[in-house]
Amino acid sequence: MSTPEQAGAAVDEQRRDACLTRAAVLKAARRRFSLHGYADVKLRDIAADADVSAALVVKYFGSKEALFAEASSFEGEAAVLLNCPVDRLGEHLVRTLLDYHERTQADPLLRALFTSSRPAGATFRENFERQFVAALSDRLSGPDARLRAELVCAHLLGLGAARLVLRTGEIAAQEPEHLVARTAPLLQSWIDGTA
Repeated sequence: MSTPEQAGAAVDEQRRDACLTRAAVLKAARRRFSLHGYADVKLRDIAADADVSAALVVKYFGSKEALFAEASSFEGEAAVLLNCPVDRLGEHLVRTLLDYHERTQADPLLRALFTSSRPAGATFRENFERQFVAALSDRLSGPDARLRAELVCAHLLGLGAARLVLRTGEIAAQEPEHLVARTAPLLQSWIDGTA
C-alpha cells in the first residue's frame, strides 16, 4: 500500500508525462499542418510523428478541428509575452523571448514566418496578426501604434532568426543579458512612441 506522498508523486509524474505528450502532439501537428495544410493532414499521421496513438490525440484535443485551432494559435505565447506593464514591455519581450530560446532552442514567433508561404500559412499568419501584433498595438498609445507594434514584432522575429536559424556569429554568441541591454531600449522607444 502506498503512502499519500507516494500517491501524490505518482499523480505528479502522470501529469508531467501528459504535458510532455500533449506538447509532442502539438509540435507534430504544427509541423504537419504548416507543411501540408489542413485538408491533407490525418490525425494518424500526427500521432505517428508524436509516437502516440490517434486515440490519445483525440483524448487530448478532441478533434482535428480543435487541434488545428490550437496548433495555429499564438494566444498562449502572446499572453506570456505581453504580460507586463507597457512602461517595461520592451525589456520583458526580449527577456522572455530569449529565455524561451534558451529553454527550448525554438522561437514561437518564427512559426508565423516559416508557415506563411505554406498551405496553412494564411491561418497561422492571420492568428499571429490578430493575437500578437494587434494585441500589442492595442496596448500602445499615440500615433502610428500599429506601425510601432509591427516594428517591435519585426525586430523580435529578426532576433529569433539570427539566434536560432542563421546562428549569426555575434548575436548567437552573446549572453542573453547583453542582448536585453542592447535591444530592449530600442523596442521600448517604439512602444513609447519616442523613436
